[in-house]
Amino acid sequence: MLLPLLIAAAQPAAAPDPVVIALVAGEGDRKCLPDKSLCLDMPASAKAGEADGGLVLTAPMNGDASDLPLPYSRDDGQSLALWPYLIAVSPHGDASADARQYLMGVVVSYTAMYSGGGGNGSRLRLLRLDTTPSNMRIGDEVLDVVWDSSLMIRACFSEQDMKDRREACHDDYNFTGALSAGPVEMSELPALTYRAVATTYPRTSRRSQDNSGQRLKASDLVHEKDPECSYERTLRYNPATSRYEMDRPAPDCSDYTTP
Repeated sequence: MLLPLLIAAAQPAAAPDPVVIALVAGEGDRKCLPDKSLCLDMPASAKAGEADGGLVLTAPMNGDASDLPLPYSRDDGQSLALWPYLIAVSPHGDASADARQYLMGVVVSYTAMYSGGGGNGSRLRLLRLDTTPSNMRIGDEVLDVVWDSSLMIRACFSEQDMKDRREACHDDYNFTGALSAGPVEMSELPALTYRAVATTYPRTSRRSQDNSGQRLKASDLVHEKDPECSYERTLRYNPATSRYEMDRPAPDCSDYTTP
């Protein structure tokens, strides 16, 4: 899923602006920084039964490459994809003068099929990524948020149902997340802004109810935003937990996010 490139307002010189960098296409399936100084790939195994590799980092300008393990797997129906952005952050700890540090994202997706419907969902996991000319490593996970979901529930069981529902025979529930640079703050990691949008189709459908047999009007056949599960939160890094935390709790939107 693509995001808009959003850059926070200017900060004092002592704390450079946090920037969300859109990666560009590189050789093969690689995604690279715009200057091609660093490229990332998450290749699946070419052989059946062979374990997938982790994150492959390459620096095409000097020929360096590293194959680093990820803390996630493609077991149990999960799939992994690279979030096509990096968040540039200020070097932390005892980082060397030539260090470049980022937050990188892995989108962990899953699918569920069942009688009369099915769905898929994903979560975005952000990890530290530290690079120097001589070393590249993946650090701790700092964020885990719901990212995307699409659910379809059967709602027609007879010809009369089809007629009453104007042939809209499935209820659709969708949830989409977006992440951007947040408010300017002095912190080890930049604040981020998380936005979620949830919609239902037809607009009268509720997953917690039996929607079959509804008599729908033409005006009901639209995707309507759920005001409770369409929200915005500021995410701030908490050094005590080594993770990002929302400025206030998110609502329970499992009707949209759990297949």
